[in-house]
Amino acid sequence: MIAQLSRVSALACALLVAGGAMSGTHAAQWQVDPAASSLTFEASVFGSSVPGSFEKWDADITFDEADLTSSSVEVVITMESATTNDATRDSSLVSDDWFAVTAHPQARLASTAFRNTGDGTFEMDADLTMRGQTQAITLPFALEDLGDGSVRAVGTVTVDRTDYGIGQGDFTSGATVGVDVPISIDISAKPK
Repeated sequence: MIAQLSRVSALACALLVAGGAMSGTHAAQWQVDPAASSLTFEASVFGSSVPGSFEKWDADITFDEADLTSSSVEVVITMESATTNDATRDSSLVSDDWFAVTAHPQARLASTAFRNTGDGTFEMDADLTMRGQTQAITLPFALEDLGDGSVRAVGTVTVDRTDYGIGQGDFTSGATVGVDVPISIDISAKPK
């Protein structure tokens, strides 16, 4: 579950960064609106959906859909900010079985490439690091012009939490907590 939360956070941040810009002459820097943005995940515990989110994260976004080679995104997620609105479950997320926040307090997402897939949709290749393990992921997202200079990026990617060592011991198999974790972003940003 913790792994699922972490992947959601990283994915959300990546999409936020990637989705936060409209075209211009140079890749522009974007400021995320935290009140209008979210990084969420959905764990499966004994077959039931358990939604969660990361409450603390920072994104450094440089993005221009007309200059994707100059675009970049870096997201840093505070892993202890993961919440599922259940105190008992949330306290286990920070443990060594899951996020191991004492040894690995942050997750990081760093873009490596962007692709325009048409009709306002994009893909961002990125390196996602959690619990000291780095895996390459691809985050699909859609951009929407909000009409006031701001943009909204929305997307979802599914990661395998065991790729990052999230879920140790009895939780490794996926029998109680699912291995595949959808991570979603809904990010609003405006030019700096």
